Amino acid sequence: MNVTIKDVAKAAGVSKSTVSRVFSNSGNYSDDTRRKVLEAAERLNYKKNIIATAMKTKETKNIGLIIYKEQKPILSHPFYAPIIEAIVDSSQKRGYSIIIATDQDIEGSAAEPLLEKRVDGIIFASFVHSQIIKKCKDLGLPLVLLNCSLDLDVSFVKADNYVGAYEAVAYLINKNYRKIGFLSGPLENNNYYERYRGYLAALNDYNIPLRENLIRFGEATISEGTRLMDSILDTGEVPRAIFASCDMIAIGAIKSIKRAGLKIPQDVAVIGFEDIELNALIEPALTTVFVDKVKMGELAVDILLDEIDEKPIQKKENILPTKLIVRESS
Repeated sequence: MNVTIKDVAKAAGVSKSTVSRVFSNSGNYSDDTRRKVLEAAERLNYKKNIIATAMKTKETKNIGLIIYKEQKPILSHPFYAPIIEAIVDSSQKRGYSIIIATDQDIEGSAAEPLLEKRVDGIIFASFVHSQIIKKCKDLGLPLVLLNCSLDLDVSFVKADNYVGAYEAVAYLINKNYRKIGFLSGPLENNNYYERYRGYLAALNDYNIPLRENLIRFGEATISEGTRLMDSILDTGEVPRAIFASCDMIAIGAIKSIKRAGLKIPQDVAVIGFEDIELNALIEPALTTVFVDKVKMGELAVDILLDEIDEKPIQKKENILPTKLIVRESS
């Protein structure tokens, strides 16, 4: 069994942050406290590792921004790029620097390049494995999840995916669209899963039949959106409307629909989700669900810095409202 700082703190009768200060030789603590911590660590055979040396100290002024390795182009991703820019800008205004790494960079020996530089806290962007969160929590690192949530008592910031999706589909139904398809990224991604739930709930509440032959799942890319839409049209079925769980898929779907000689929205209406900047280049202009990406990034920094300063956190669940932006595609 691996002994953690949490175990040492409990054995010494002090807080995890106190253990962190003793191990990193920073901050204020008494000689008696130092002795208790070191004796507890020795008694438990605690082995200080590279992650432990990266425990928070208020001297580093560094924030770790961890991205999911499978989404490594995240820095140029049209949804995440403005969020990251907001995180960097907001952090710099508060005197902090950002160290960017992937989730794999904080596992095993790969932790060294990031954690040798030391961080005061971490923002996890997009999907993250719960084991990594548990590891960081055991080390006492302040954490905030961005655009995802886990049942691990960790603060998070995300959009109201369920309500945004519900309102988008309800809008289509109120415009007398009944044959509504759904294109999405993988449901392992909680955001897409919540948008799928919103889609299903709207159909159910308005007594619209669910047409499973008009539902497709794949990757959240433009090319995949085209492939998914092609696979529906190739069956001879033409939906009256498509709700896509993200704009990238919606843009790909528009390409497929136009290539099939169909008109948007006269033949098929299309609605996306996220309102990325790429939408300005699409014809017809894409109706989509707006997510306040700048607010999302700024709020993540605000919450993390409050946790670093050990201020009381008002609420751990921070769900930002969405807004349907109606344009030419619907």
